[in-house]
Amino acid sequence: MSIKVIAIGNRLMGDDGVAIHVIKKLSKNLEESGIKVIIGEVDFQYCLGKIEEGDYIIIIDATLFGIEPGTVTVNCLKDIYRLNHDHSMFSQHGYSLIKALESYKAVEGVIVGIEGKSFDFNLSLSRDIEAAFHNICCKVYETIWSSVNNSYF
Repeated sequence: MSIKVIAIGNRLMGDDGVAIHVIKKLSKNLEESGIKVIIGEVDFQYCLGKIEEGDYIIIIDATLFGIEPGTVTVNCLKDIYRLNHDHSMFSQHGYSLIKALESYKAVEGVIVGIEGKSFDFNLSLSRDIEAAFHNICCKVYETIWSSVNNSYF
């Protein structure tokens, strides 16, 4: 049983890759603290293979909730599972890491969302996200540690 941070997203789609950029920036500090970092990008099967029963996972991903770009949100996996059943949650993928976790793995954790602005074919982050990048990294780092400290480990 361990703590794992999983960054998902597509770096070819602008802000959709923000989680990957943030976790690459934070990975050294996280790993030195005993947290395993997984850069999953869009390969949910790779991520699923790295997760073991009993792990506490923190999934980092871009969101498009229509709020201020760069805003960091947190949702418990259990709440997301419920939304999945209510069909209130949308994913651009027909089968996602969340659905796979709910079906195959007994894990606890949270999803940390980073609100993006531009999700077009682009190798760069939007200006808004670039301008807020340092603050986003700080907020995600704080959120990871708050989640770990509030878990039942």
